[in-house]
Amino acid sequence: MKSPVVTPVVKWLAAFLLAAASLTAAAADRYYRYVNDEGVTVLDSRIPPRYVKKGYEVVTASGQVLQVVPPTPSDEELEKLAAQREQEAKMAEWDEYLLRRYSSVGDIESARERKLADFDASMSILRGNANGVEAQIHDLQARAADQERAGRAVPEVLLENLAVLQAQLEKVQQQLELRLLEKRELEKRFDSEIRRFSQIRPPKE
Repeated sequence: MKSPVVTPVVKWLAAFLLAAASLTAAAADRYYRYVNDEGVTVLDSRIPPRYVKKGYEVVTASGQVLQVVPPTPSDEELEKLAAQREQEAKMAEWDEYLLRRYSSVGDIESARERKLADFDASMSILRGNANGVEAQIHDLQARAADQERAGRAVPEVLLENLAVLQAQLEKVQQQLELRLLEKRELEKRFDSEIRRFSQIRPPKE
């Protein structure tokens, strides 16, 4: 008696049924482990949609963990994560700038001294201007006092010049205060750069 002929179609169908049976068996061996609203750990072949966001585990019948799905972050957590990533990106950009601009802490210190020297020079000029304007104001005030002691009215032009000089002095003083603030910010910036550079490229012992 001849053996039955097995056609390619029959072979394919048998392989398909075998694969389907394997997948069915594998699926049947997968369970979802999650915590319900009462705080009880549940093991089931399905997970209600409302518990998916809270996170769950995919396990086998024997308890082997196949997959851990973490809880979905809240809006607040997502905002914090976004802020953290933004901060990390800024820090990475800053590190790249420092490494590109300086080769050592000594380079930063030298740059700081040059910048501070420039600030001191500009502030010295402003102080000189302020002293010059103050001297003119004192001179006009003395002349105005002489007029008053002599019983004469102070000339209008003298008062106008005095007002102009006082406005100039106030402007120079404001410029001095601004430059002083800028100098302090510059010192803080260089101090931060030195600290950060020392972290990303520690000095060799």
